[in-house]
Amino acid sequence: MSTTPDGDSPEQKVQRLGRLEKGTKATVVRLAGGRALQNRLVSMGLTVGSDVEVVRSSRVSGGPTLVAAGGTRLAIGRGMADRIEVTVRTD
Repeated sequence: MSTTPDGDSPEQKVQRLGRLEKGTKATVVRLAGGRALQNRLVSMGLTVGSDVEVVRSSRVSGGPTLVAAGGTRLAIGRGMADRIEVTVRTD
């Protein structure tokens, strides 16, 4: 990660998982929404700090977003994917 001239890390832009393109790697920073949604995502293995890669984007396909996370693939509906906030990784 790069730093600013004063040694601080630049703030990464938070984006919605459902808006990312295929092949994008990201880290989950927030699960927005109610308890039921958060519990559902956690039960699927998706938690704050999880690294994910978009396998299929709902932006293009119109269906669910397919992500690889922790050695498994998860199909996440568009509404749910838009409540998952991530920062894009550059590695």
